[in-house]
Amino acid sequence: MAKKKREDHKKDVPRPGLPHLGAPEGFRSISMAQAMLEYAKPLMKFVENGETEINDAFQISTMLWNYALLVEKGDEDMKVRQEILKAIRGTFGLDKTEAQSLLTKMIERRSYLFPPDQQPEPGMPFMFIRKEVRYLIQPFDYKKLVISGEIVPPDQGDRDLIKKIHTLDELVYDGAAYDRYEKLLLLLEDECEDLFERWLVAKGLTKDDAKKYSFCLHTYLHFIYGYIHEDVVVLKSVPSVYFVEFFEDFLLRKMMVEPNEYVYWPPALKLFYRFLHEKGYLDNHEETIRKIDRVEPYFIEVLRKQFS
Repeated sequence: MAKKKREDHKKDVPRPGLPHLGAPEGFRSISMAQAMLEYAKPLMKFVENGETEINDAFQISTMLWNYALLVEKGDEDMKVRQEILKAIRGTFGLDKTEAQSLLTKMIERRSYLFPPDQQPEPGMPFMFIRKEVRYLIQPFDYKKLVISGEIVPPDQGDRDLIKKIHTLDELVYDGAAYDRYEKLLLLLEDECEDLFERWLVAKGLTKDDAKKYSFCLHTYLHFIYGYIHEDVVVLKSVPSVYFVEFFEDFLLRKMMVEPNEYVYWPPALKLFYRFLHEKGYLDNHEETIRKIDRVEPYFIEVLRKQFS
């Protein structure tokens, strides 16, 4: 069953990345899941903390989204409207006037962000969202990234990590079903983040700065090992085309961060491959870093197309 979960999103025909899906001027392409997150932003101010409150806010957001669709089609239902108003008041502690104002705002928000006449053909797994804010995307400033050139020798924790990566690689090379290594991958993602962060601190970064780079690993490791590719792909062998796919499509679909934060992914991956080299997984990491170097300027242009 888990194997099917991976095969569900295997691409039989190459699919263009998000920036190449034909968004009209002033709009950008966005996955359905991210569309819902963007739409829900005004409701997040009511969330103080806790997963339950967040889930409640997204449940209200879904109700509002569906009701806004009815209004767009001219099928407004007053009974449904009253049910939504009751849910808004109960969830966010608003009075009647405040709840009505929020409902009106969210109906208008959907039409503003996702005007029906600007959307792709029905059935497409993406939408076109209006650019509410335009960002000035600047390349990463490598002058601010100064780390020690001294080797940090691997300890037992590092050696155990590399052993796990080799085990995972062998399973991938053998064509193993995803459920045979899903737990190993999840464990590996956490251990990689922790040990990579520790290495960055040993190299001279503050813990807060190190977290900005270690945060990037989960998405990349999931792309490498948790996502079906046309070729066999493991950390030590990533064809250039897959770096392009990761940066122009997978990352933008799977991660929702402030636009200027995406620029941390290329330097983070270059640091990660240096880490893997020092810990004994790679004999030579320079070619992989050169591949990332080549795609990085293109990625900046992708970000500008999406967010500027």
